[in-house]
Amino acid sequence: MAGHFNSTLIPKRALKYFEANRNVLVIEDDKVLGQMVTEILDDVGFEVTTATNGRIAFDKLKQLPIDFIVLDILLPEMDGFEIYAQLQAKPETREIPVMLVTAWADERNIERASQMGIQHFLPKP
Repeated sequence: MAGHFNSTLIPKRALKYFEANRNVLVIEDDKVLGQMVTEILDDVGFEVTTATNGRIAFDKLKQLPIDFIVLDILLPEMDGFEIYAQLQAKPETREIPVMLVTAWADERNIERASQMGIQHFLPKP
């Protein structure tokens, strides 16, 4: 269903924003959770690209226009905080909004995310 937003799932006042920012990169190494997040976003109408680690994510960012990133903390090679720091260091990616989605939603990680400037933090169930 990607390509057309399901207007029953999107508030009318947000529809224009979503239509203008439809490309989402999901950086998640857990295949089941990654597939679940992808399907939810796809059902709403987002164009979803996935990456299982930072290297793949940065390759995708070079190839595709990305409007929003869903980022796990615990990833192979480099963690989500390292990926976020690298995103912020590059002018071409620093303005992309990032939502941190993690099972490690303890006080320390929430505080670290806040100090880094991550405004969107969602604990995994």
